[in-house]
Amino acid sequence: MLKRIVLGAVLACGLASPAAAQRTPPALADRDLFDGAARTAWAYVNANYNERTGWVNSVTGYHYATVWDLASSLMALYCADQLDLLEGDEYDRRMRRALQSLVEARLFENVAFNKMYSTTTGAIAGRPGQEAETEERGYGWSVLDMGRMMMVLRVIHENQPQYRDLIAQVVGRLNFERMIQDGYLRGEDLDSRGRLRRYQEGRIGYEQYAATGFAAWGHVAPQALDVRQHGRPATVLGIPLLTDTRGDHHLTSEPFVMIGLEVGWSGEMRELAWRVLAAQEARYRQTGTVTIVNEDAVNGPPYFLYYSVYSDGREFVVEPPAGAPEGPASRTVSVKGAFGWHALLPSAYTWLAVQRVEGARSRTGWGAGVFEESGRVSGGENVNTAAVILEAALYVARGRPLMDAGPSQQAAPTAGQTTASAPVQTQAGPAGQ
Repeated sequence: MLKRIVLGAVLACGLASPAAAQRTPPALADRDLFDGAARTAWAYVNANYNERTGWVNSVTGYHYATVWDLASSLMALYCADQLDLLEGDEYDRRMRRALQSLVEARLFENVAFNKMYSTTTGAIAGRPGQEAETEERGYGWSVLDMGRMMMVLRVIHENQPQYRDLIAQVVGRLNFERMIQDGYLRGEDLDSRGRLRRYQEGRIGYEQYAATGFAAWGHVAPQALDVRQHGRPATVLGIPLLTDTRGDHHLTSEPFVMIGLEVGWSGEMRELAWRVLAAQEARYRQTGTVTIVNEDAVNGPPYFLYYSVYSDGREFVVEPPAGAPEGPASRTVSVKGAFGWHALLPSAYTWLAVQRVEGARSRTGWGAGVFEESGRVSGGENVNTAAVILEAALYVARGRPLMDAGPSQQAAPTAGQTTASAPVQTQAGPAGQ
């Protein structure tokens, strides 16, 4: 009863500023809550580990993973070691095996990791529906996924020097000149007729996150780092935000949460991150529905959904990736979003959010989320949800980001220093993570 009274009183005080959020009573960000959540997340990672490669299945029983998934499996392993969830010698064996598999994995066009790999063999996985035509060569890379991998490798590199030689071998294989051009991040893949196409990849949020990963290795994409480069003011429920002038923009929680957990926010990214969360709390105040938007897997078609605070002029919209099979687009409360925000900006509202997603927990791991209306589990256990929960727990245990000093999101040159060529195509964010 006392907890409910305190919660109601804090919620009634209105939206807190970022500074005020950091003064929230420690009980609202209870270490025991995060320790328990991390142990549940680790149950999934441990059960879906593959001895031959050192990699973790993207979802239960599915022995394939995107590069984003592979990066998450490395991050989950690292966090488990730091949280004493895994014995030291066993951790060392697993980490070395996972990194060696990246050293040995075939690249697409000798530039970057292919979009998907087998977690059991380490071989390239062909494009779904075109496996025979693409399983030998591969079918392209996602530069956003590569940015995630760069970030994770840098966290491990900075904190555990014993793996620097292996990590240097992984990073040394990559052709950064093909992935960063004219100050932007560039993806490449094969179209349905086997022709290579190039495109600018990323929108506000994911673009800055991935660019921060590249910048951590000295490969700076100044236009991609600058959150104002393509930003246009938008207002959601009275909260001022930024939307992307290029369109196809999903303004959602994940990239802001991961920047905060891994390297910390700076400048405008700090303010925008707080406002993205504030808009979600404002919807709760208006509707009574706990709101934690994110990109997440769902059970059944379309298998993956973007739930955004703002997307191309619409508020709190849910959309599948382009080309996904038809299916319901229901609103969900994201588990990784709830725990990530609660670690970074703990408040009565984020505490309420982590209580709301408790129904997604089982003895084998965390589901992706729960449906807003019914509270039923919306998506199965997966490596990305597990990794962000483990990151959040480690952030709380450390009291600071996983990597103490990251490149500033304000590092872009002033206007006129970089000339950007118009991309043939653009792609907003990771699909199917």
